[in-house]
Amino acid sequence: MRVELPLAQGRLREVQLRMLEMLDVVVDICQKNGIRYWLTEGTLLGAVRHGGFIPWDDDIDIFVWHEDWDKFQSVCIQSLPDNLSLQNEKTEPASGMGQGICKIRDNRSLYFQNYESFRNQYNRGIFIDVFKCVEYPALPKSAVNYLAKRISFAYGFFHFQPLLNFKNIISYFAYPLSYVFHKGLFEFFKWFGTAYYGPTPERTTYGFSAKKGQLFPLKPIEFEGKMYMGPADPEGYLTNEYGDFMKLPAPEKRRLHLLFAVLDKSECEPEYQAD
Repeated sequence: MRVELPLAQGRLREVQLRMLEMLDVVVDICQKNGIRYWLTEGTLLGAVRHGGFIPWDDDIDIFVWHEDWDKFQSVCIQSLPDNLSLQNEKTEPASGMGQGICKIRDNRSLYFQNYESFRNQYNRGIFIDVFKCVEYPALPKSAVNYLAKRISFAYGFFHFQPLLNFKNIISYFAYPLSYVFHKGLFEFFKWFGTAYYGPTPERTTYGFSAKKGQLFPLKPIEFEGKMYMGPADPEGYLTNEYGDFMKLPAPEKRRLHLLFAVLDKSECEPEYQAD
């Protein structure tokens, strides 16, 4: 049973519809090239609970299976239309993507979120988040969480340029050892079996989403009146991540990351006329 809420209004709804257009392009590429993708995170939650976007959501999240990850990025670079581009740590190092994530950017627009850094120049168009989905070791959930968080903290410390202070100077020596040790344990225990699927442990701030059996075989799910691929057990998948996912968050917790968006950035280009 879905929770009926009013749709987003104004510029936020325009952004959502632009993202939906972008998603259709990405899905078409995946289908033509045998790439396994599915809706995840808030996008999957919106599909199950609302039949589309969560009214205050300002992004689209999809997973790509780790065996298809390199192929997905390569095909997108070759096949995306001119108005879209793939952004990752190699195509745009200044974007700070890091491991296990890429974005499909709309080259026509500008899109600023509340965590945006203006120190570097990179494509800031409307985007879709694409995460690499990997297998997690068959350990108790608390142990899996512990290893993944240690990996994420250590990776994030070096990747996202922390401030220089006494504590961080000490961390420069400690975190490399922590990353190597905990990532080694993570990969070692995978040899004895896997029990979960989720983003690369470097990105566990986004949580891990599925137990074995909840993900495959993928099946269609409705989102904004269209059918896309979702997990085999979307309700179990969401329960594993969010608990009682049908319960709406309090209004003060309905976070919107969007600060400012322009669908046609040419409208913002200054006019220059020579004397």
